[in-house]
Amino acid sequence: MFKKLGFFLFAMGVSASYAIAGSGDPECYSQCNADLEQCMRDQPGSPGACRRMHQICYSSCASE
Repeated sequence: MFKKLGFFLFAMGVSASYAIAGSGDPECYSQCNADLEQCMRDQPGSPGACRRMHQICYSSCASE
């Protein structure tokens, strides 16, 4: 239950970082990396999900 809530909150944070990050700036990629590190700390049992969210974040940075 708490893991699902934690992952949901992480996904919300990633979504918020998409809104803040813009135009493929290096800051956008830095935010993606910070989000990945935070996810790995918060969800050590879900490295695949963290990496997937990281890939989505990088794709978002590249497309803007």
